[in-house]
Amino acid sequence: MRVSGEDALAVADAIFICADARPLAGTPRLMRFGTFDAGDFRDKGYAVFFPAAAAYTGEDTVEFYLHGGVRIMKGALDAALRAGARLAERGEFTKRAYLAGRLSLADAEGVADMINAESAAALNAAYRLMDGSLTREINGIGDFLGDVITSLEAVLDYPEETEDEVLPPLEGEIKDALARVNALLATADSGRMAKYGVTAVLAGKPNAGKSSLMNALLGEERAIVTCTPGTTRDTIEGSVECDGVRINLVDTAGIRESEDEIESEGVRRAIRAAKHADVVLHVVDTTDDREGEDALDFDGARVFTVRNKCDLTSYKCPRMYGCFAVSAKEGVGVEELRRAIAALAAEGMATGGEVITSERHKDALYRAKNALESALSSLDGTVDLTLVDLREAYDALGEITGKTATEDVVDAIFSKFCVGK
Repeated sequence: MRVSGEDALAVADAIFICADARPLAGTPRLMRFGTFDAGDFRDKGYAVFFPAAAAYTGEDTVEFYLHGGVRIMKGALDAALRAGARLAERGEFTKRAYLAGRLSLADAEGVADMINAESAAALNAAYRLMDGSLTREINGIGDFLGDVITSLEAVLDYPEETEDEVLPPLEGEIKDALARVNALLATADSGRMAKYGVTAVLAGKPNAGKSSLMNALLGEERAIVTCTPGTTRDTIEGSVECDGVRINLVDTAGIRESEDEIESEGVRRAIRAAKHADVVLHVVDTTDDREGEDALDFDGARVFTVRNKCDLTSYKCPRMYGCFAVSAKEGVGVEELRRAIAALAAEGMATGGEVITSERHKDALYRAKNALESALSSLDGTVDLTLVDLREAYDALGEITGKTATEDVVDAIFSKFCVGK
């Protein structure tokens, strides 16, 4: 149990007695053994005092370590409340750390992402965000723009004093900032896949073995498999982790013309799912030589062609990107396909560099990009217009780190946290 704030020590002294009778405040950052007095029961445990300068929240903090158990937890909480504490709001400990300047708004979002991560890739992306990697890059671009803005403002505000000064090379400066913003935006798709997983939709003609392949990729019997074409009528979903990346698989109805109303609706859902996929696994029955088997249009989506039932033929898959020969029944080629899907999350990422995983950050970067492009186009006009665009870009970037974020934005972010984080 953690208590933070200016009265944290007073609360601790009211409910915890150190075994050696020395005050808790006299031994900061040292685990002290003692007795926790909850009023209607006592427990043996430990307490640690973190002075404001060494605490996560930037305020005096005391942590208690007691025996597990629902009744002990409830009693300890009640005792702290009686001693003057109150329940923390969602994300309040991290919000206090942000308000104290211990971490940026982006760093705080990394904390939430760490808690909610469902794969190793999501954890690694969240750790880079929480560790301040993105904040340092954004601050670097912001400081860069800030220097340009300051120089321009000086020229406009004090024309007589600065008439002999040469304006900075604006075009090169703005292009440099724009290139750095574009480099971050280039990681957004990969960052989204690292955070939420790669969505792979299995699509193709009826009886191509899509459901069998899904079960093989998942390593479990998730979809119903029969010899009857059209067994799958609705989308079926499942997920598996491969190489640290979450793969979200979606099995769909076989795509064909049908007078059956239910099957036709399943086909429409299959086509819709394919349009929103990170990759479409176009499953083809290698034993079926019917003309037009490959003539499905996935509307520009990324497609992996998966030749299934290769154990029943002598088909040899050409060694080219996006083409796989598998046997869902025998498990041949399944691991190779699974790893190729997972590898999509790494595309566009700089090794060990910053990566965009948040839609909020992506939106702010696009606004900064548009403003910088507008600043470039206004260079032939008045300096005032260029300055307006540069300020807009600076403010957009500041929303990511919190420098220019509104109170409503801050509250909205921390409202998504768990209580006590």
